[in-house]
Amino acid sequence: MKYIKIICFFLIALLVSCAEKESVSEAPKKKIFVSTIDAKLITFEDKESAQGTIEGLIDPTIAAEVPGKVIKLYARSGSSIKKGDLLAEIDNADYLYQKNLAEAEIRKLNIRLKNQEKIYARNQKLVDKNFISPNALDNILTDKSETQEELEIAKSRLDIAQSNLSKTKIYSPITGKVEKQIASIGDYLKIGDGVFQIISNRKVRVHIPFPETLSQKIKPGLPILLTSPVSNEPYEAVISELKPMLSEDSRTIDVIADITNSPLWQPGATVRGTIVFKSEKGVAVPEQSIVQRPSGNTVYVIEKNIAKSRVVTTGLSQDGYVEILDGVNEGEIVAVDGASFLTNDIEININNKN
Repeated sequence: MKYIKIICFFLIALLVSCAEKESVSEAPKKKIFVSTIDAKLITFEDKESAQGTIEGLIDPTIAAEVPGKVIKLYARSGSSIKKGDLLAEIDNADYLYQKNLAEAEIRKLNIRLKNQEKIYARNQKLVDKNFISPNALDNILTDKSETQEELEIAKSRLDIAQSNLSKTKIYSPITGKVEKQIASIGDYLKIGDGVFQIISNRKVRVHIPFPETLSQKIKPGLPILLTSPVSNEPYEAVISELKPMLSEDSRTIDVIADITNSPLWQPGATVRGTIVFKSEKGVAVPEQSIVQRPSGNTVYVIEKNIAKSRVVTTGLSQDGYVEILDGVNEGEIVAVDGASFLTNDIEININNKN
């Protein structure tokens, strides 16, 4: 009787186990939901970017060329000016006196010279008639030569006086903007004292440090695309010069390019430069489609709702896409979101609502 109970117990346990297995085998397999996209051709660019600064090539300090007191200013910090605009005036009274004195001296010498010429002409007639000795003309010629020399000196003094007088008015040598007003009305300026600091944006130069690792790729003549917060329009320039800055701190190369006739590009502003070394079309898939597997970088291609694993060779990355050099063709459907949960030959559900 005892053995019969044991046998019955095992039979019941066996029946329950079979029932559970049957229940599990009959449960439907759960499908994985993924989003998909077609692999497409896009243009990949091998490029590098870095940030630098804009330098003014023409940023003169306008200084006094003659000493004197500032009596008028026609510009201030921030003023936009054109070449030839009057910026300031220095008291010209002393220089006007010097000019008047030089002119008076010239008039006096001209009168003396004319009188000497008359005397010479009269004596020449007397010599011709043998009324006086020819030696009498020598003294007159000597006096006349001295007067002519004095006249030339007086004319040079007038030129200097006129030049100094003209320098009492200070004009802008360039078109640009007043960066700094140095002098004020009433200041007494010596020769060389600054009046204004002017910057010009007619020609500026950008300095952009790129890593030393690019030293073999960056060459003068390569195009470089420049962008800056001061301008809404990018500027296409050409690398004009390279200067090594391989210090222990920077380890960079100073890439130099010039900008001409672009008034919005201001010296001192930041600038970003992008160099494109190579541009070519290639098959692209989203970064999420690349899954790390023991066999390497893998992309799951969807064929009739079945995921097929492909080991791929990748290239450049750009704007969220990865270049596929080998393993996936243009137009093939690849898994995106949910790709990391897939295995080869697994059935999937496609959800592209987002």
